[in-house]
Amino acid sequence: MKSRFLIRFDDICPTMNWRVWAEIEALLQQQKIKPILAVIPDNKDPKLIIDPPAEDFWERVRIWQADGWSIGLHGYQHLYVNNNPGIMRLTTRQSEFAGLPKKVQEDKLLKGLAIFAREGVRADCWVAPSHSFDWNTVDLLAELGIKVISDGLWPWPFTDRRGLTWVPQQLWRLKNRHAGIWTACNHHNSWNNEYLTTFQSNLESFRPQITSLAEVLDGFSRRQLTVLDQLRAKGNLWSLKGRNLASAFLN
Repeated sequence: MKSRFLIRFDDICPTMNWRVWAEIEALLQQQKIKPILAVIPDNKDPKLIIDPPAEDFWERVRIWQADGWSIGLHGYQHLYVNNNPGIMRLTTRQSEFAGLPKKVQEDKLLKGLAIFAREGVRADCWVAPSHSFDWNTVDLLAELGIKVISDGLWPWPFTDRRGLTWVPQQLWRLKNRHAGIWTACNHHNSWNNEYLTTFQSNLESFRPQITSLAEVLDGFSRRQLTVLDQLRAKGNLWSLKGRNLASAFLN
């Protein structure tokens, strides 16, 4: 089976870089690509205040979802409270959830989901800020009805004993890979025109292999995790840390 790619954009919020996003959105629509958009319910992270808040932000989110774009719950306020790396162990520098008492995490998730509900938005998946969450988070996601986690370095999606489907996210730009499902995570707030040009070129080159979250779930929602998956994930983690790419995870 050939490799397939998902496109994900993190840190979607009212005060993001709207000039760059307008270019990105036009490219995605032109190529008929349905990305994952990781939306922060109540952003309080000052680093993500790039532009004045868009008054029609939630209307835009509803339109994206109606068009088949997947909306991820990207934490609650994107505020980091400790240095716990969580179960992914991709960063040791910041977490909004990992290591916190289950009740505290539940309160954040419920508040985030309440904002989504108020705005008429469905959480199609969970996207943890800085990839940092723990098993309490996972248990709560299952209890609260969020059935998809966009994270992990495995080559293929799988469904765990809780009924949660893990769709791996192993890349930070599109590049050739062996067979598997590969999610490329993007942080557009710091992009310049050169990066936009590169992104456009990559979209055009990889378009035949780009899929959507809905299509992936349709094909892999019953697959189980294998020993080979786990070995490949460990290899990917060692490779990333060996190349000192930790900063790529911190946006």
